[in-house]
Amino acid sequence: MEPFTLTPACKDYLWGGRRLKDDWGMRTDLETVAESWELSAHPAGDGVVADGPWAGRPFSEAVREHPEIVSRRHGPDDPFPLLVKLIDARLPLSVQVHPDDAYAARVEHGPGKTEMWLVLDHEPGAFLYVGFERELTREELERRIGDGSLTDVLHRVEVRKGDRFFIPAGTIHAIGGGILIAEVQQSSDLTYRVFDYGRTGPDGKPRPLHVEKALDVVCLGPASPAVPGARPPRPVPGGTLECLAGCPHFRVELLELDGRWERAADGSTFHSLLCLEGEATLRAEAAVLSARKGASLFVPADAGPFVLEGAARFLITSLGGQG
Repeated sequence: MEPFTLTPACKDYLWGGRRLKDDWGMRTDLETVAESWELSAHPAGDGVVADGPWAGRPFSEAVREHPEIVSRRHGPDDPFPLLVKLIDARLPLSVQVHPDDAYAARVEHGPGKTEMWLVLDHEPGAFLYVGFERELTREELERRIGDGSLTDVLHRVEVRKGDRFFIPAGTIHAIGGGILIAEVQQSSDLTYRVFDYGRTGPDGKPRPLHVEKALDVVCLGPASPAVPGARPPRPVPGGTLECLAGCPHFRVELLELDGRWERAADGSTFHSLLCLEGEATLRAEAAVLSARKGASLFVPADAGPFVLEGAARFLITSLGGQG
């Protein structure tokens, strides 16, 4: 199958803003956009194929009917494994944690959630929480959740543009207000919320917490600042390429394109290309696609080699264990 463009599923949560509409050109009837699910076959937010023979059909249908577009090992009954988002946190997100695969399979009958973040922009002084400042006991954590002092023991990081964070399942975390992030994660919508600043949902009631499950899965110490698989930028024909993260679930690269860059393909993985800045053209055997800021291109695993030409930044996501 030839490469195609994806139309994202947009989400409006109480902490979202307008940057994805005003600055990134997201077309939606929503007043605010907290998240745009740029690469997703998840039932809670399925993307739509925007061009080519599959235009107008859900991305999940293409994956189900043509599993070879994911990888040569992907089967028709296998769920699409990854999800790529843009997140506009006008207000802070809840303090939360995600389960690993074993717990999620046993308790939730689905995959767990490991993720990574790339900070695209932020307001002055914006910060996030990742892990704890020190080791805690389960009893102390439960007490602090109950008395509202949880943030006193969370590790706070003031962010800078270009920062990247790896959030393994079990790591307590929260994105602060005023931050724009690109997130790559396992295709899971499982979130165990433990603190939400006393906010209420659209129904006027406090949003639910998931304290017992969170206590079952949370890692009770500081998070490692290391990002697995990260490699410094290296020159390549047509620009520079940096590996931001590489783990069993995903590989994430950042391409600074200034010219012509080509990637070979062997059928082992798809490539998701999210344009973060600039303009470029993708060419494959029988497809030509244009991309500008906010565009999400999907190159099937069986599409063969492809070329990008232009001046742009791309977040490139593929299956883990590649290269």
